Amino acid sequence: MTATDPAGTAGRAPESATDAEPATDAEPAADAVSATAAATATGTDAEFYFFSGSPDALARRLFALPRDVVRRRLWALLLQGPHGAHIQTQERETPDSPTGRVRSWEGADLGPLPARLVALLPTASYRELRAALLDHGSYTDLGTVPCPPSPRGAFGHPLKAHAAETVVRAYVLAL
Repeated sequence: MTATDPAGTAGRAPESATDAEPATDAEPAADAVSATAAATATGTDAEFYFFSGSPDALARRLFALPRDVVRRRLWALLLQGPHGAHIQTQERETPDSPTGRVRSWEGADLGPLPARLVALLPTASYRELRAALLDHGSYTDLGTVPCPPSPRGAFGHPLKAHAAETVVRAYVLAL
């Protein structure tokens, strides 16, 4: 895992120019904190990202993630603010499926889930990471929908629920 980066500039570099969101002239937000972790876990190439800051700063950081994050078989966005928590997942039936099942969870607090996921990264399989995520509570099945082409499409709507918060923590898991 990389060290905490107060400038909000840590993250996995895009593998190619087509993986990145369009560049902007905006500087990284000073109030954003980010860290990343990646592991090859028993054949699972998992990525975990963490950001903390204002909803606007989070939007800039989340939308700048590589497109590969939402092209994975399973991605999850975990959000924690002072007034509640939200998890949104999308899982493709097969790795190449153009659609995926969306699940949503809401509650008071994410609790130890983010730390548990990070602790599992070095050794856990896809199945173990998925189970840790989905066993967190009772999810609402929102149905099967087309997979979004970008992090903006995947993370924009769930982030809006925290727009009035002053500081939000966001975690992204991609399997």
